[in-house]
Amino acid sequence: MDPSGKSIRQRLNVAFWLLLSFSLMVLLLEETHFNLSFLGRRVLFPLTRLMAIMAGTLFLTAVIEAKGWSRMVAAISRPLIRLGNLSDWSATAFTTAFLSGIAANTMLWNSYKEGKISKKEMFLAALLNVGLPSYFLHLPVTFAIIVPLAQEAGILYMAITFVAAILRTIFIILAGRLFLKNGDDQPQGLGDSGKKEKKKPGIMPLFKKYVTKRLFSIALYTIPIYMLVVLLRLHGFFDMLQHATANILRTNAVPVEGISVVVFSIVTEFSAGAAAAGAMLQEGVLTVKETVIALVLGNIIATPIRALRHQLPRYLGIYTPGTGLALLLLGQSLRIVSVVMATGIFLLIYR
Repeated sequence: MDPSGKSIRQRLNVAFWLLLSFSLMVLLLEETHFNLSFLGRRVLFPLTRLMAIMAGTLFLTAVIEAKGWSRMVAAISRPLIRLGNLSDWSATAFTTAFLSGIAANTMLWNSYKEGKISKKEMFLAALLNVGLPSYFLHLPVTFAIIVPLAQEAGILYMAITFVAAILRTIFIILAGRLFLKNGDDQPQGLGDSGKKEKKKPGIMPLFKKYVTKRLFSIALYTIPIYMLVVLLRLHGFFDMLQHATANILRTNAVPVEGISVVVFSIVTEFSAGAAAAGAMLQEGVLTVKETVIALVLGNIIATPIRALRHQLPRYLGIYTPGTGLALLLLGQSLRIVSVVMATGIFLLIYR
């Protein structure tokens, strides 16, 4: 490939996204009638917070790499990761995902860009983080909402989602054994080969490299995508999508009374659906089994919609737009399939 041609394409790409950001900012100013308070609250503050988190993640990555802590962090999850023929770089990201999904995805993208893992391993490792790490990351908040409100149905719902997380993890581990068995994705400097690692630069040089290259690339995609999401929300796009989905659900999948649980979960927030489920359960309108099915159905359909609204800017910012969108769609598809399978197991057992 001609280096000069590649450089021109990169500059055109940067120019396009900068122009898109400027155009979207002008549209937001016009739509809000130059309401700077609104823009600060809905755009500037969230983006600043997101960029700060990503900068902190890059600094953490620099510290781990410079101090040689990758082996220690990876050791926590190495037995499971090695079952899927994944490297210690993926193990480090997997362990980090229990604390921060943004940090884990940033680590995987850095490892791929630096040639430490292949694109195939990056995809599998990112999807692996959608399993148990994602479940436990959101467990405290979900448990605090669903169990007090829906009680027995809430506990069963949590059990279904836990089984679904295990199924996702097993599926990706099996995929790793199938697609990474040739050893092409072994890490450079973190494996068990006993080779002496090259001397690594200090923390600040690594951090400066990540900030100048990675953070700019992240911001280039994240800022316009985030503004586009805000603009779509102003025009009621997501409300229209949610209400349309709720209307489609008026079927015999759950009792008529249970539809409100699903609708609340989709149109408002999951906590509203849990509250409606708990009230109907207490009043005897729904049985425990019907309540669980309604909660699961609401979760299945509401999750992809919220993913587009909340996770899309992050995925497209951390990865390239094409890679981020592919990972988001694959992750949500995997989540839905696993929840359906876990619900099927529940229906076979719970009579």
